[in-house]
Amino acid sequence: MAKKEKKTRDNPLFVASLEKAVRLLEAFDEGHRRLGLNDLAALTGLNKSAVQRFLHTWATLGYLSKDAETKRFRLTPKVMSLGYNYLRGERLVDVAMPFLLDARERTGNSVYLGTLYDTSIVYLIRLPQRLLLLESTLPGRRVPAYCGGRAFLSCLDDAETLSILNRSDRSPITPYTITDIDENMREIASVREKGFCISCQEQLVGEIAVSVPVRDMQGSPRAAVYISARIAEWPPERVESELAPVALETAGMIKARL
Repeated sequence: MAKKEKKTRDNPLFVASLEKAVRLLEAFDEGHRRLGLNDLAALTGLNKSAVQRFLHTWATLGYLSKDAETKRFRLTPKVMSLGYNYLRGERLVDVAMPFLLDARERTGNSVYLGTLYDTSIVYLIRLPQRLLLLESTLPGRRVPAYCGGRAFLSCLDDAETLSILNRSDRSPITPYTITDIDENMREIASVREKGFCISCQEQLVGEIAVSVPVRDMQGSPRAAVYISARIAEWPPERVESELAPVALETAGMIKARL
């Protein structure tokens, strides 16, 4: 357990039962859409009695529904209201949207806005070039910060960046994913110098992306702008000369209005 997490849990104000209940809800991820009692006990490490009580509570509150035949549970649309309330109330999203739409129009490529949460980048806005998969349009997707968040990490000091890298599961996503900590730190140092990051096929084979951090007027990092393209059409040199300036300009315009 990380020191920060242990310190939080040792706080007398921390409600351990609530943490367990949320842990159960978070078990319903991309790879586990329908889960039964035994599945959830195995995934969360909670005993079956506790899982059963939490399941009943979440179902009563309307966040889970139970299939009468399979006895498996799944998330309900009510969960979406939490994400909607966050996005609707987040000024960053409101400010960024028109500039991201303009960047997609100018480049003809997919444009995203992501922010750091723990060791992941969470996409707040996703504007695909075209609809290939429904998943490519949905906000809320999380990607590892070590390979998808170097633009954001470049705004942090080395100690904080190393903490994130060390706590991350750096399993390679593609054969091109940079997983080594020292190599990641060199890449991040390069981003600090250039102001942008170019990532080649690290999350998806055939994809290249340029990203730029978005800071507020006080200089604190808030998010990163991403423009992704097909590497067959956009080699690194072209991305740097044509897409990086657009990403830099977009990030600057968002900053000016935060």
